Amino acid sequence: MEKTYRGLLRYRWIVYASVTSVYFFVYFHRVAPAAMSQAFMKEWPLSGTALGIMSSLYFLSYAAVQIPAGILADFIGPKKLIMLSAISMAIGSFLSYIAPTFAVLAIGRALIGAGAGLTFVPLAKILRYWFRRREFATMIGLNTSIGNIGAILASTPLIAFMLLVGWRNVFLYISLIMLFLVIVNMKFVEDSPEKKGFPPIEQHKVNFTEKLDIKTTITQGISVWIKNPTFPILAIIIAIAYGTLMGFEGLWAGPFLANVYKMSNATIGNWLLIIAVGMVIGQVSAGYLTDKVFKGKRKVPILMGNILYVANWALLIIVAISQQHLIILKLLFFTLAITNSIATVPILGLVADLSPKEIYGTVAGIFNMSPFIGSTIFQGVMGNILDKSKPIIENGVKIFTLRGYLWAFTFCMVAASLATFLVIFIKEPDSSDIFR
Repeated sequence: MEKTYRGLLRYRWIVYASVTSVYFFVYFHRVAPAAMSQAFMKEWPLSGTALGIMSSLYFLSYAAVQIPAGILADFIGPKKLIMLSAISMAIGSFLSYIAPTFAVLAIGRALIGAGAGLTFVPLAKILRYWFRRREFATMIGLNTSIGNIGAILASTPLIAFMLLVGWRNVFLYISLIMLFLVIVNMKFVEDSPEKKGFPPIEQHKVNFTEKLDIKTTITQGISVWIKNPTFPILAIIIAIAYGTLMGFEGLWAGPFLANVYKMSNATIGNWLLIIAVGMVIGQVSAGYLTDKVFKGKRKVPILMGNILYVANWALLIIVAISQQHLIILKLLFFTLAITNSIATVPILGLVADLSPKEIYGTVAGIFNMSPFIGSTIFQGVMGNILDKSKPIIENGVKIFTLRGYLWAFTFCMVAASLATFLVIFIKEPDSSDIFR
């Protein structure tokens, strides 16, 4: 038995590598428009609102599939859902490659978002069964860090690759990679250690041969939400925290640097890389902080992270007004990612603590709509604010003003301040109440 358990401890990393390989591209697609926006605007005459809506379709589709993803993760199993997500991203990437019009590009973006949205919930459910509870927040942080390596790829490396092969071929190569990952997950991944002949990672065991009743699963998931007011509070907090970050990193940071600081594409890629590296470091650090330093307590790091996040926005606005101090601005790009990670990663651990394990996929699916609804709102609203700032046209491309960016950033700071206030009302479960 001991040897089999040791085999489980080794094999689970193969499972983990397989599913996180798909998640790597979830983050790549999430922030790629910041690097590709100038190419899109040269291909088609776009307003800030149109570009914001196109980019936000990823997040809208992502949010739309969260409840189905949670239900399906519980009902048909996470492995099949991971494979479906990769197929959808492959199709969306191929449509983006052939896109004859901006509308087709937008459809491809929406399919990519839907596929990406089917990834996190089944991945998290797999983690619940292949890793111990005390490892969960750390593994979520590590997983998100791996995703953010995809965001790193979507900065300087992506711009360099686009210069080499063109933005369309980037999407072609990604579609082929996603089809390869479908095969990898088909071969190596299973829903639980028991399905691979291993013992459970902890004493808690679920009978995977028993068919779940889908109506009961949905009812139980909704019931958990209704009975615990902490869930909607957490949903609003993460919608604001993650939505503001994606409004910036995922789309408008690139145009901000191009319009205000007149930076080249290569230089912009390096600056976007700073945010992505900050996210990698921040996600791992935040998971370790909540699991090890605060011993599984979530509220204190959530509050600390949100306060620092608001302060970071305030400093970013002050430095942007001067249009100088580039070294400080670089540091703020980095710390924006760090503080956001501290504000959000413990929330995911708290959702797991508050959820019965058997219906965690459904509960997480409902919850996971929030950050992507937030991202949809903030990318679109920031674009609309910029459009109202009286942009000018240079060589057929819109140039937005510093004043517009300052109003957009102030909107983000005020929203983040509201999220910080709401942290006060979070209630953590007692250790004896945590679902195992």
